[in-house]
Amino acid sequence: MSLFIVLLVIGAVVVAGFSVLVSSQGATTKSSAPGQPASASETGTAQTHTYSRQKFLFTKAELSFYRALQAATMEQYQVLGKVRVADVLKPQTENRGDWQRAFNKISAKHFDFVLCDRDSFRVLAAVELDDSSHQRVDRIKRDDFLNQAVKSAGLPLIRFPVQPAYEQEALQQHIAQTLGLPQPEKVKPKTKLATPTAKPKPRPKTPPTQP
Repeated sequence: MSLFIVLLVIGAVVVAGFSVLVSSQGATTKSSAPGQPASASETGTAQTHTYSRQKFLFTKAELSFYRALQAATMEQYQVLGKVRVADVLKPQTENRGDWQRAFNKISAKHFDFVLCDRDSFRVLAAVELDDSSHQRVDRIKRDDFLNQAVKSAGLPLIRFPVQPAYEQEALQQHIAQTLGLPQPEKVKPKTKLATPTAKPKPRPKTPPTQP
């Protein structure tokens, strides 16, 4: 009986050793081959990506309009560019699924510019600069969606067509008209009053000299 127990113990030891040997061989097979970098999953680190910087924040057309818009509104508004729609609007629903679907529609979109209150930075209006790309079918759908979104939120959206140059007075009038504000007064050029020229005083007549 004792011999049988001894044989059982020896068998159990052999089986355990064989299991350890098989598991160590499997781990060696899964590891990276010599000379190859370990993957992110093997090292336990998160996968990283490389990026390059954009050269400019605005296109040439956007920069030209931004400077004109800033000059026309600097006394009333603070102008910000490329503002994410989701930072200005938010879904109005308590259903979590509907909220997420509505948020996904605006999370990757941005306004070209926004006009903010100079003190509180409360967004007062969004501004879109429409170039020829807005004639494409996908851009038309995007603009229609954006028009509906700002309308539901009660946010004014002011659209300007791209132009070679912008008149400050025309920008101010269009903004005032869209926001329902009084039209800005035209600044009259200062006229220089002509000063009357003084008439030369007549010279006193000298009496003729007597010989």
